[in-house]
Amino acid sequence: MVNRITNIFLKLRRLAIFRIFQRTLVMLMPIAVIGAYFKLFRDAVFSPDSFIYNIFNFDITLPDRFWYAGAFVSRGMVRVTFGLFGIYAAYFAARYTARLYRKDSTMAGMTAVIVIMFCAYANNLANNASDHSPFSSSVLKINAVLLALLIGYGVGQIFHWLGKEHKPVDFEHAARIKERAWNAFIPTIFAIFCGIVLGIIIYEFQIKFLNSSTFKGLVTQIQESNNILLIALLTILVFLLSWMGIGYPLASLSTTSNSISAAANLNFALKHGSAWNVPYKYLGSSLFYPYAEMGGASIVLAMIVIILIYSKNKDSENIAKVNLLPAAFGSTGGMMVGMPIILNPLLLPAIVIIPIINILLAAGAIFCHLIQPCAYPVLSGTPGILVSFFGSNGDWSNLVFSILLFILDIIMFIPTMKLGLRLERGLKDYEEKND
Repeated sequence: MVNRITNIFLKLRRLAIFRIFQRTLVMLMPIAVIGAYFKLFRDAVFSPDSFIYNIFNFDITLPDRFWYAGAFVSRGMVRVTFGLFGIYAAYFAARYTARLYRKDSTMAGMTAVIVIMFCAYANNLANNASDHSPFSSSVLKINAVLLALLIGYGVGQIFHWLGKEHKPVDFEHAARIKERAWNAFIPTIFAIFCGIVLGIIIYEFQIKFLNSSTFKGLVTQIQESNNILLIALLTILVFLLSWMGIGYPLASLSTTSNSISAAANLNFALKHGSAWNVPYKYLGSSLFYPYAEMGGASIVLAMIVIILIYSKNKDSENIAKVNLLPAAFGSTGGMMVGMPIILNPLLLPAIVIIPIINILLAAGAIFCHLIQPCAYPVLSGTPGILVSFFGSNGDWSNLVFSILLFILDIIMFIPTMKLGLRLERGLKDYEEKND
């Protein structure tokens, strides 16, 4: 049975599109890790409503010039890493696609950058953004990396079908470079034409393409619902989108809800001194962030722990070690890209099932009066395991429950990770024979 499952996933991962996406994301791992650390600094340190800022009372202890400098650097680095991640993803996806078919990978990558930048510009115009610069577009952010990968793959395929075969050499004379440029002219023009058509479609139909407002209704339904079944079904959709590289719904659910139901729960808790009998015990915003996502850390942090315990692969261990700190504070971009988790078919079942189990167990614990509903707002950058503790105003039963839930997540993830290690060995053997 295990061999049959392994063979199925091997066949999926051997598909050209999955191999290209994986190579692209692994290549971008350093950028994603840098972005994850600066996101940690921005959200947990250099923000007045953040966890570390308030724990260490930086408002008094940290000089203003250092705080402003730290905020400037962290926000800027998040912008140039995660904010422009789509450019890098489109470039390398096009390069690896063209290289797979022995075409001019450099020209393919440059063409993909032109295409995605035009689409970003069209997206800003379509959404009536105040800043029409494509560099500010949601299309380029890491939360829309699926679109960037598809654009890069599409451009690479155009070079595959229309481009001439290209053999890299150590040194190129001017005449060879000129010939190379002319050889890439037709696929470049055709790819740019396709990009223009896509941009016109985005603009003319006012498509709000892969940004936070597109998924506003989905996020609102989860946050304001008190129906456990509906919350569970929508949670599957959110984590499925995250696995696909569309992270806007998950990112939006990582913030405190301002819904009427959440306000009613908070008012009740403040008036009575506890959240045991709040009117909306199973509110989506009180179940999703503290338990399904655990402040953004649940799945990713469980994977890191398993890799550090079981894996004998030095590369995987190094990726896990370097992402341990940001993942603990909910900054998981480095691990999502570095492993990669995004578009990895092996990890999909665990990624969508484990959060559902967490929600159902948390709802059951609330029903049995084992833990309090999370009615209090939580500071940004709060470590995932502590979210329910602070969300219940320091109830120790919530902390113990979160720790036990996290241990259960690790146990549930172990079979998937063991299968993944076996799969990686099979892929390595396959690529050594065929690449």
